[in-house]
Amino acid sequence: MSSAGAKGLRLCKRYITTHNSAGKSIYADSPAQVYNYNPGFGGMARSYSVGSVPAVLTADADVEAYRSDDAVTSYKRRDIVLPQPGSNLVVVDLEPGASSQMHQTVSIDYSICVIGEIDHELDGGEVVRLYPGDHVIQRGTMHRWTNASKDKPARFVACSLPCEPFDVGGKMLKEVHLPREKKAKL
Repeated sequence: MSSAGAKGLRLCKRYITTHNSAGKSIYADSPAQVYNYNPGFGGMARSYSVGSVPAVLTADADVEAYRSDDAVTSYKRRDIVLPQPGSNLVVVDLEPGASSQMHQTVSIDYSICVIGEIDHELDGGEVVRLYPGDHVIQRGTMHRWTNASKDKPARFVACSLPCEPFDVGGKMLKEVHLPREKKAKL
C-alpha cells in the first residue's frame, strides 16, 4: 500500500462530512487515502464505502467502519465491489499506456473520466475513448481500462453497487478477472 497515486497526478483529497453535537454540519477527521499501487498499471484508492444501501449514518457508524483497519468497508481494503447491499467509491489512477486486465464484476458501476484520455474496451471488441467528464454506466460488463496516452497519467472515479446475478449469454453473471494478455471469449 502507498499514499501515492500514478506519477504526475496529485493525490485526491477526500472530505467526509458529519455533524457536531449542536447538529451543525462539519468535516470529519479522515485518514489519508491509501493507494493500492501496482507497478506498470497505477493504483486504486477507496474513497468511501458503506455496508448497506440505504446507508446507516446513525452515530457515525459508517464513518467509524470506514476508518477501521479491518471492517469490510475499511479505507485500507481494495475490493472493487462490496458484498450486498453496500456501495464503494474508488479513485483509479492509470500510468501512461497502462491497461487493466479484462474483468467483470457482479455490479452496476458509474465510472467517470476526470483526468486524461481513457479507452474503455468491451469483450466484443468495441472501444470508446473517454475524455474528462465522459462516463460509462456498466451493468455486469466484461471490460478493460487503458490509458490512451503513452506519456501522461489518467484517472477515473467509479461508484460500484452490487447487483443481482443475471443471465448473460446463457451463464449467470459472476466475477471474472482474466490474465492481462487475454481477451474474453465470446
